[in-house]
Amino acid sequence: MARSKHRDGRRRSPVNVIRTIASTSAEVIRRVKTERRAYAAMPKPVPWDWAVPRLMPLLAGPYLDPPGESLVRAVLPPGVTVTFGIDLGRGVMPFVDSPVAERWECSPSQICSVAIENLERRAAQLETSAVVSGTLSGHIVGVLQRPAWASSLLLSTPHLVRLFGDQDQIFVAAGHGTLISLPIDAPSQAKSRQVV
Repeated sequence: MARSKHRDGRRRSPVNVIRTIASTSAEVIRRVKTERRAYAAMPKPVPWDWAVPRLMPLLAGPYLDPPGESLVRAVLPPGVTVTFGIDLGRGVMPFVDSPVAERWECSPSQICSVAIENLERRAAQLETSAVVSGTLSGHIVGVLQRPAWASSLLLSTPHLVRLFGDQDQIFVAAGHGTLISLPIDAPSQAKSRQVV
């Protein structure tokens, strides 16, 4: 049996490959079960009054709209495109699409206004201890993992400064639920590193 290569070029034993596959599969199964439970608890169709306290802005990532189901989007200063999600808890946040907004009889600006208010309210509840230290390419970084909308803090300068400090820094939104602060003097290879 041929051995697969690890990221650093070393060969991995078949046993380690199987362990990795098993642990990854178990994580995927746990995630799917969590999502199913969260979706099962959501009323269908979702009423506006139920959604209001759960709407959150999300930094828009790469996404292609299915035909007839374009996501509700808005462009916020300084030119950042956001989509909107309904926070079901447990890291589950389905997107708000145009058919849902039409059923609610809400414009994108109304949804955006509610979502930004929710972001400000929830961000105010985050403790500074939610940001932990780590290292990346030999530099100390600040990392906020969770809540599911952590990267949206980029839309709230006062809370960003309160949690990460007012020093010059570079932020990396490594997914909706992860925000990383790099020191301004981090080498360019650390800044451009793809963080997954």
